[in-house]
Amino acid sequence: FLDARAKELVAGGMMVLIMPGIPFGTPHSQTVAGMLFDLLEASLMDMTKEGLVNEELVDSFNLPVCAASPKEMEELVEENDCFSIERMELTNPKSKVETPIKAVTYTRHLRAGMEGIFSKHFGTGIIDELFYRFEK
Repeated sequence: FLDARAKELVAGGMMVLIMPGIPFGTPHSQTVAGMLFDLLEASLMDMTKEGLVNEELVDSFNLPVCAASPKEMEELVEENDCFSIERMELTNPKSKVETPIKAVTYTRHLRAGMEGIFSKHFGTGIIDELFYRFEK
């Protein structure tokens, strides 16, 4: 990603990244995003066990999501050697949430962002069932 963006920027240009991340030292599975993706994976695996999804398609699926800690992001930028970090801010998305978020809301947000990726790989026929199971 960083190599590709470096080729696009003009000399002296600046890039702003807004991306998911994880607090330093927090295992991915203990983050909200990690738990959501684990549930989505479980839904997909259940459908595979029931013969609704081809196991080879599941095995070849790669969800291009990266959630790095600030330290990991610094290391990636340093290793890439095309950019420098001028400023890094961490936000708490929960700080704007006044009430608990319902499962249907999480499901709709995840589906809005991921449906295209799943449809392209698995076809559109499984999408409704996959996100129905995820929500339940």
